Amino acid sequence: MASWCCLLCYLRIMKFLPNLFTLANAAVGCLALYFISVIDFETATYCVLICCVFDFFDGFLARALGATSEVGKQLDSLADVISFGVVPGAVATVMLGVLDVDFPWFFIGFIITLASAYRLANYNTSDQNKAHFSGLPTPANALLWIGLTHIETEITFNLIVGAVIVSSFLLNSSFAFYRIQLKYSLRSVLMVLLMIVLMIALWVQFGHLAWSIAITVYILFSLVYSLVAKSKG
Repeated sequence: MASWCCLLCYLRIMKFLPNLFTLANAAVGCLALYFISVIDFETATYCVLICCVFDFFDGFLARALGATSEVGKQLDSLADVISFGVVPGAVATVMLGVLDVDFPWFFIGFIITLASAYRLANYNTSDQNKAHFSGLPTPANALLWIGLTHIETEITFNLIVGAVIVSSFLLNSSFAFYRIQLKYSLRSVLMVLLMIVLMIALWVQFGHLAWSIAITVYILFSLVYSLVAKSKG
């Protein structure tokens, strides 16, 4: 009897494990917000990277354990709003604040948060192509912005506002962005490993700015791919 109880407890824990990863994503996202508020972009960058790891594996675990649910789907988006919506908005806002931009103009940065929230709500209520994302994924946008905090050259007000407008547009655009998924196939595993190696190489060369460089390349590649696909269609 005791063994059956242990087995049931184990199965319940395993079923809830993906949601624990999702909650961890939200918790670390809150930590990132704290470090952004005290202008500690170095630690905030590591927090965003950890959030990306949790966000990547919560869906993988849910599928692997057969634990997908509507609660998990909604919880994932709520966590993403924090880690990949509020965080990049806070980054842009703090960057504007550092430039001594007067109130209320530095709140322009939170347009990213609104665009991210709308993008996630639209994602949950629409049929998405499994081969690609429609619009820039919020984790990619968060990596783009956290990487920008490590640029050594001067960033102007117009540059930040322009980046806010462009990223907000891309989040809710119809452009096709490549979807990275870990599947039970050698090709999928090799693709993920190759991307990890390339990211490490970029990080060694450029430091945390590598995340912005990688996402910029990802955006340009996806835009070209999407435009070519539309022209053929």
